[in-house]
Amino acid sequence: MGARTIRFLRRYWLAFAIVIVFVMMWGALWNVRYSRVGITTALIVPDLFGTPISVLKIVGEDPVREEVWLDAPLGRGRLIADVYRPKDGDARGAMIIAVGAAPRIRDHPGVVRLSTTAARAGMVVMIPQLYYPFRENVLPEDVQGLVGAFGTNVEEIIASYQWLQRQPYVDPDRVGIFGASAGAGIALVSASDPRIRSDVDFFASLGTYYDLVDLISAITTESIQYEGRSEPWEPWLKSVRVLYNSVISYLPDEGDRNILARIFVDEDASARPLVGRLSPQALEIYEAFEDRDADRILAFWGEVSPQDVATLRDVSPSSAVAALDTDLFIMHDRSDPYIPYVESRRLRDATADNGHQVYFAEFDFLNHVELKNPSNPIVFLADLVKLIFYSWLLMLKVL
Repeated sequence: MGARTIRFLRRYWLAFAIVIVFVMMWGALWNVRYSRVGITTALIVPDLFGTPISVLKIVGEDPVREEVWLDAPLGRGRLIADVYRPKDGDARGAMIIAVGAAPRIRDHPGVVRLSTTAARAGMVVMIPQLYYPFRENVLPEDVQGLVGAFGTNVEEIIASYQWLQRQPYVDPDRVGIFGASAGAGIALVSASDPRIRSDVDFFASLGTYYDLVDLISAITTESIQYEGRSEPWEPWLKSVRVLYNSVISYLPDEGDRNILARIFVDEDASARPLVGRLSPQALEIYEAFEDRDADRILAFWGEVSPQDVATLRDVSPSSAVAALDTDLFIMHDRSDPYIPYVESRRLRDATADNGHQVYFAEFDFLNHVELKNPSNPIVFLADLVKLIFYSWLLMLKVL
């Protein structure tokens, strides 16, 4: 070894020592499952925010994305889905992503980013295109149409889960479901079904409803109730109009329907002097709307179409989660205008004693189920730490 080399090593020995220690520590941490999953989780989270630099993209391979078709015998018959998976074909933990009321969810940028990132991290992700016979970003004109689609979705999720478990690149003992928005409520009903409930290894819920009748009450009264307390809530305007349309549609007289639709759906003030022309039944609905009386509205609904109210219950987790047999990760946006956060609290309360772990978190940096730009950096950092911790717990079930 030359004198120049010796002088070089003497001068920079500390730098070399730091690099060697770092590599050894990294290797040691990577060989411990909890720390390895923690490192992977920390690498995943920045990708969820769409940061321009992705460590996972640099060090990992692009996953396989394939379109598959499967049978959903009790649904529509045929169901299309996208599957993201690592290229090596090894049996991996897997997750179905269920998002309801979204006709082109497979191409949603956030869903594609999440699925690609998860597959780079070493898991299999499946996104079934759940039946939604309405235009994108448009609710049907009545609740019945939406609930009918939800009933079909339950069968589609069950068929998707059974198909995914059978794939050679999936470890059947590490398969769970991630549900967002309406898809979470639908998937909770699916996960409680006897056909798959004993196989579901975990369930993650983001922005779910717990009971559609309670949700209707919240929309009607523009307030939310929890543990005997009431607070104002400003629901998404479109959902309010859909609810009004649904109730008004049951009235037999076309004149009654037109007057109430002008007042409450079109918000046409010039129609209010016509209230005196309403039949006694329509006048009762008018007063219930004016008083925001959810009990009277539901009583009318149950009288004219008890089957509809029963169906609302059937596609609600409140009627099914007593049979749920898995660990739960429940998350919700505290300012959610689509589904109030107390719906997730009710889900937590109902499943607290089911014999499994129930993890619960509320966030302020979400817009329903999508990430939004932070307005308060301190709150953002607190929520980010919470998100990383809960993501780590979830990743331990899959990786």
